[in-house]
Amino acid sequence: MGRARTTRTRLVCGNAVMHHLMGIDGHYPLLLAIWLLPLLGAVACWTFGPQLGRLAGPLGSACTGAAFVAALSSWGDAMQKTSAGLGAHQHLGSWFPGFDFGLLLDPLALIWALIITGVGFLIHVYSIGYMAGDRAFARFFAYMNFFVFAMLTLVLADDFVLLLIGWGLVGLASYFLIGFWFERPTAVAAARKAFVINVLGDVAILFAIFIMFARVGSVGFADVFANPHALGGWLFATCACLFIGAAAKSAQVPLHTWLPDAMEGPTPVSALIHAATMVTAGVYLIARCWPLWSASPDAQVLAGTVGALTAFLGAILGMAQWDIKRILAYSTMSQIGYMIMGVGVGAYEAGVAHFFTHAFFKAQLFLGSGLIIHALAGEQDVRKMGGLRTRMPFAFWAMLVGVLAIIGFPGLSGFFSKDAVIYGALEHGHPWMYAVGIATAGITAYYMFRMLFLTFWGHYRGDAVGGQEHQPGPVMTVPVALLIVPTALAGWLLFGPASWWKRFLNGQFSGETLPAPVVSELSTTFIVLAVVAVGVAIAYLRYAGDAAMKDSKERLEREGARMPSVLVQAFYVDTALNILFVKTSQAFGTVFGRWFDPQFIDGAVRETVISSRWLGHLFRSFQTGLVRAYALIMVLGAACFIAYYAFSAGVR
Repeated sequence: MGRARTTRTRLVCGNAVMHHLMGIDGHYPLLLAIWLLPLLGAVACWTFGPQLGRLAGPLGSACTGAAFVAALSSWGDAMQKTSAGLGAHQHLGSWFPGFDFGLLLDPLALIWALIITGVGFLIHVYSIGYMAGDRAFARFFAYMNFFVFAMLTLVLADDFVLLLIGWGLVGLASYFLIGFWFERPTAVAAARKAFVINVLGDVAILFAIFIMFARVGSVGFADVFANPHALGGWLFATCACLFIGAAAKSAQVPLHTWLPDAMEGPTPVSALIHAATMVTAGVYLIARCWPLWSASPDAQVLAGTVGALTAFLGAILGMAQWDIKRILAYSTMSQIGYMIMGVGVGAYEAGVAHFFTHAFFKAQLFLGSGLIIHALAGEQDVRKMGGLRTRMPFAFWAMLVGVLAIIGFPGLSGFFSKDAVIYGALEHGHPWMYAVGIATAGITAYYMFRMLFLTFWGHYRGDAVGGQEHQPGPVMTVPVALLIVPTALAGWLLFGPASWWKRFLNGQFSGETLPAPVVSELSTTFIVLAVVAVGVAIAYLRYAGDAAMKDSKERLEREGARMPSVLVQAFYVDTALNILFVKTSQAFGTVFGRWFDPQFIDGAVRETVISSRWLGHLFRSFQTGLVRAYALIMVLGAACFIAYYAFSAGVR
């Protein structure tokens, strides 16, 4: 197909890498604006929410949109290359003498910043309509702006400490957003679960920072990446700790269980978290740390293996879902698995490219599903939909384009990036990951078209409320319409050996061209398309053909009842984690609360109180108020001193 070939990245040590990563120091007001504008919006919406009222939505959207304009305007700064470095570097301050921190905007950070602010802006605008009736309207936009600020802190950081701060703030913001409807116990539980799993990743990254500081004496990207071998035998341990953080944030097995539960948040939150921001942070972390991964083949195998398994298992679980948002959540898990597999094995450009295209079609799919949910008064079960193709034609075409993009239909964005990741796994010497990637593509085609057919084909299967749907207004449909354009066309930026994408990332990753595998890229494309066609055909026969439409409501109910429990229970990962950690922690807490705390902690407090009270009574008994008693005490005291010194002198 002539698409850009991935390259195996080799480590480049010494001052060249250090200069490459530091960027060109200077004063960049636009870089500060990208970072701080969303924070300004968050503070304004939170502080003046009651006064702003419905103006909080436009204000929050404007701040994110202005950050996007600032990011676009900083394109030249991010792409500048001289002997001094690549990109723009804004010094902010020092953690302590000799350990500075600041903002770094190079091509890798710029692509994330553009997606976070650009797609984030469209989601903000969409939210004005979707959240219009919510009583906490201003608070919602304060949280959304804070989330964007946290993600920008993460991707613009020039050292691991600032990155970790952004990493933690993203987890905190996601906790606020997932649990936004805190009146629902399920939303609170989902927010708490996401926060706890993400904190586990935070701790792992903290351990990696400890190792870097002990072995390298610095936490700056430039110093750590300049000579990864300075980590010595701790190189793999450092990468493993970083990967745990990436796996927790990007929902890789077995730390993925928070992702489907996060659907308890409003649909725009699902779009923001699952499309453009939080779940891709792990992909960014590995791509940013490419010198470490390139120096550790074991780390590459670890990340590639977990990514491939996540892609496959996420697709398998997507087949067993009936909630439209959960179907999309598992598809996100699967697609992030592709990205992690790509950047993990060394196909950095392909993995980042799939992040780029995925942001558009997944945001479109989530916002498109939001149009349906909004129109059907909150209904999310696809078994209670059907026949919406004629009732909601815009939502149908938007979802169709998104589904075609995610399965890799020729010409659409996913076609270019997903195939590049699959072929990159083979090119980098991992044929089994290549095979898993192809199989996952077929399964993805099946369950995504299953969702599409159940939602839009056949007859309406909902209740009376669902039949009285109302069409969303332009404030919701226009952002979805705008996303259709990059969903359809963004992949062409990746086309060809001299593509815009190659020029954009030129100098970001150092590498050499690998020898061509036995299976060519063109052959891979045809194999993937054949497997995808089989998946679509099976979905059509089961859910859209004439035979499938007969008694479909009853048939779907029977199918749900016969669904294997291993799929319904999501391979029992949640159950296992609950037994190993949750129940264990609860048992420990019970023992501590019923025995250790009353006997030791409370007992120590009680004994202290009793002793203090006894001593008080003792000393109070001496305070008689009688002069002769005090004189007697003084005489006895003096006699004791005399006796002590006389006895001491006799002994000597």
